[in-house]
Amino acid sequence: MKRRRLGEILLEEGMVTESQLETALIIQRGKNKKLGKVLIELGFITNLQVAETLTKQLSLRMVDCKDYSPAKDVLALVPKEVAESKIVLPLELKGKNLMLAMANPLDWETIEDISFETGLKLTVAISSENNILNAIENFYGASKESWDFLKEIPTYDEVEFIKEDEASDTTKGVSYQAVYQDSEAPPIVKLVTMIIADAVNFGSSDVHIEPREKYVQVRYRIDGNLKNIHQYSPNIHDSVVSRIKIISNLDITNRRFPQDGRSALRLKDKAIDLRISTLPSVYGETIVIRLLDPVTGLIPLSQLGISDSILMPLIDIFSQPQGMLLVTGPTGSGKTTTLYSILQQLRTEIKNIITLEDPVEYKLADITQVHMNEAIGFTFANALRSVLRQDPDIVMVGEIRDAETAEIASRAALTGHMVLSTLHTNDTVSSIIRLIDVGLKPFLVTAAVSGVIAQRLIRRICKHCKVETAPPEDIERFNVVPLGKYYKGQGCDKCNYTGFKGRIGIYELLRMDIKMKRLISKNATIDELWESARESGTKSLFDEAWTKVAEGITSVEEVIAKIPYPHFLYIKDEDKTDLPESKSVLAKNS
Repeated sequence: MKRRRLGEILLEEGMVTESQLETALIIQRGKNKKLGKVLIELGFITNLQVAETLTKQLSLRMVDCKDYSPAKDVLALVPKEVAESKIVLPLELKGKNLMLAMANPLDWETIEDISFETGLKLTVAISSENNILNAIENFYGASKESWDFLKEIPTYDEVEFIKEDEASDTTKGVSYQAVYQDSEAPPIVKLVTMIIADAVNFGSSDVHIEPREKYVQVRYRIDGNLKNIHQYSPNIHDSVVSRIKIISNLDITNRRFPQDGRSALRLKDKAIDLRISTLPSVYGETIVIRLLDPVTGLIPLSQLGISDSILMPLIDIFSQPQGMLLVTGPTGSGKTTTLYSILQQLRTEIKNIITLEDPVEYKLADITQVHMNEAIGFTFANALRSVLRQDPDIVMVGEIRDAETAEIASRAALTGHMVLSTLHTNDTVSSIIRLIDVGLKPFLVTAAVSGVIAQRLIRRICKHCKVETAPPEDIERFNVVPLGKYYKGQGCDKCNYTGFKGRIGIYELLRMDIKMKRLISKNATIDELWESARESGTKSLFDEAWTKVAEGITSVEEVIAKIPYPHFLYIKDEDKTDLPESKSVLAKNS
């Protein structure tokens, strides 16, 4: 029998054109992928069309793996790693004849290898790639106790996952082939769907799936804090990981290296983007899934919780025709949300706005968004050079990570562009020091930077269980103005018994006035810069947070846990033994 190639068969059947095949072959050689996978990724053909064409041409039987229940001794003939990497599945054994489902029955090498290793004659049947991969998830590796647990998982109706190439527009697209919406859904699929759907319903920002020695822990990040929600047996963890990799187009055979992918889902009428990160650990792969809601993630600037004393000067800064506005804070402090809110306010038909992001988290109408890819050398610095040749009015750089990016961004801010970017520092004044530390000359800092806004997110007291409480016993050691009343949340079913529901931003704004610029040019100390900032009206993050305590929005404990003390104060005189001399700003400003 002549060994024919997949491309020849698809071309002969009219499933692809010569130009499409040539394009796919070029990409295949560059990426070292299977031709069928490349054709499917390019959208020239579907998994099902490949299977049906091969069935017809080769006169082979097409099967649905869900119709079979291979015994353990049959599955043992082909190790799970081989089944996943070659996309094959042993279905049944009759005498010396093994029926093998394959996505690519033209893979003669695999056929010969399995026949040699098993000492059996193979009868090859065809099934789609997704059908085989999902069957592998279901048939390999789980104990009876694990399957009994999985049978109890409820079915989530009106849930569908969307392939990566459809995830860029979560308002349209067709259902992912591996979506199951009925009671016959494979248990692993139901488990993964439950984990993600529950996370959406809880209002989580992230899902952590963490294998331990005797169990796998599932935690949700809710209002900034992680909370244990689910546990399952480690026996089924590999199948859970494979399922998540399938919906995010990751390599299920690669368990030794970290991977990053994306997907999306619709839960009833809500569309959610998913960012998936895998990390090999001692007990298996750890998965973190970030949930991005394109609707609730885009918040008008006026609804961020920025006080009027900060909001109006902030608008004045980014409304200028040129300059640089920096947003600073740790990961998870809401910097991206603030930048997107500013971009929405700046967006008009007379402005050309371009963003450089890693990754693009939310899609913004009428704005050109560019995704960074450092793996191929497409860095912020390289991209920024190209963007400046695109006649932009406003440029958003996701993060200033090095001296090169800082210098290009600064010079762009001096040549008629408004530049928005982020840094990872504790406060506004520290951002100035950071720019100089990475190699930016002080004269460039003073000329380019118009302002810096620092921020944090703190939890709101749940309004359903809010009660008056006594202040913490050690409140006096923080040199703050005493309040008449203090509040906390007792915990109720509305807030998951945490006492908090939702979060609010805390902001600190530094404007670059003449005195500040002179001090920076003279390499002033951070103490001198802070003194000048406060004389010009800058209120620290702690100052702003304390006003939220006074308004009954948050608790003293939450502020102490989430907001950094300014380096220069908040400790009473008797506690200063190991601290530099400081002043009480809160008492002074109240």
